Amino acid sequence: MRSYRRICVFFICLCILLAWLPAVQAEEAVGRDITADCTVTAEGYSKVGFLTDGDIDSYRTSSEQAQITLENADGIGGLYLMFDLEYGVYTIRNNDIGTTAKAGEYNFLHEYIDLKALFGVCPKSVTLEFHNGSVRLSEIYALSDGTPPDFVQTWGQPLDGKADIVLFSTHGDDDQLFFAGLMPLYAKARNVALQVVYMTDHRNITKVRTHEMLNGLWAVGVTAYPVFGDFKDFRIDDLEGTYQEYERQGRSREELQGFVVEQVRRFRPQVAIGHDLNGEYGHGMHMVYADLLVKSLELTADPTAFPESAQKYGLWDIPKLYLHLYKGNPIVLDYDTPMDELGGMTPFEVTQKYGFPCHKSQQWTDFTQWLNGYNNEIKKASQIYSNNPTKFGLYRSTVGEDRLKNDFMENIVTYAEQERLEQERLEQERLEQGRLEQERLEADLEAKRLEQEQLEQALKTKKQYTLLISGGVLVFLLAVAFVFVIRAAKRRQAK
Repeated sequence: MRSYRRICVFFICLCILLAWLPAVQAEEAVGRDITADCTVTAEGYSKVGFLTDGDIDSYRTSSEQAQITLENADGIGGLYLMFDLEYGVYTIRNNDIGTTAKAGEYNFLHEYIDLKALFGVCPKSVTLEFHNGSVRLSEIYALSDGTPPDFVQTWGQPLDGKADIVLFSTHGDDDQLFFAGLMPLYAKARNVALQVVYMTDHRNITKVRTHEMLNGLWAVGVTAYPVFGDFKDFRIDDLEGTYQEYERQGRSREELQGFVVEQVRRFRPQVAIGHDLNGEYGHGMHMVYADLLVKSLELTADPTAFPESAQKYGLWDIPKLYLHLYKGNPIVLDYDTPMDELGGMTPFEVTQKYGFPCHKSQQWTDFTQWLNGYNNEIKKASQIYSNNPTKFGLYRSTVGEDRLKNDFMENIVTYAEQERLEQERLEQERLEQGRLEQERLEADLEAKRLEQEQLEQALKTKKQYTLLISGGVLVFLLAVAFVFVIRAAKRRQAK
């Protein structure tokens, strides 16, 4: 009896162990931050402590050429760099074997580098070489082998030519306020290809906001790297006054318009989304960005308008344009339904709890109360009274009017679905071609079979004919011989 119990206990423990092992393996598959375990040295910087202090604001500018070396006896699986200013291409050298690889081609401010993918192994020593002038870095993280941890942003390239939605957000927090809930719903929950194009990068005031913009986008599920317009940030509560201020800064209306036209042509959005024509709370930059977007409708498909971007990206006519709070053809988005894809949260909650808080420099503003309530009483997007983020209007459509009036993507087939349907069509075409080819081969075989039968029949007929002739000749000869014999016999009798 005791032996039986021991066997049962052993079997149960074994089952638990087997069930636990995959979880352990999955946990081990996530890379760890091993920066503290690395030796970091640099040329071109007097000190290197700022690179690993966890403070993104503590950046330094190197000399004209800089090198940074990281060493770890157990190997380094990946690096996560946070630049204070876009740099461009630089070189990574695997000091273990002396090979090099390029990085920085996409000019990301936050860039993840998979060293194992680059070199096939996790090098114990790597050197970053910056030979194209001074570099402004804020942070470097070294990671062990495995999937990057959650704090690492692994950005994808901007969605050139294949953006289902392009959100034209003026400022770095407008996308988390007046469009609160939009990005989690479409980019994360529905997996729609969503691109954000900011009008300003805020760098005329502070550089920290570009980092906040990236952090905010990543927190709500956007993975396509955004576009940062370089138009200065300021506030004049008037459309014409804002245009005139940009002109005083040397940025003409034509340049502003060209920027928007180029982004439309570049990304070819099926749905473009912009600000309230009245600037939500009256902000002139919001008015200008919405005005430029509306005016672009008559320009993006015109080859004579801004011909450089037309030649570079081609022409495009936006199928649908929505504007925030536009009264015509109104729709109301549902950002308040919990979704499994969002871990049971609502799209609004994701923005409220994760997206907007990334904009740390803006938490002191009135918009914090606008989004959350004075006593944190706002739990739903529908509770927001002024400038409600769920309300939009269909300004223009080439694919018909909305009937459901609750979805930007109504009457739209996503690029991914178009590609799937095209692949399905090509596969069907391939199968049909295969079927026709098979039928042709079978027809050829049948023709050859019939030809062979005809040949065999002809040979058979010829043989029969030959036999017939031969038989006839034989009979004739026999008859002649018979006659000859009879005549010979008669002649003998006559004698």
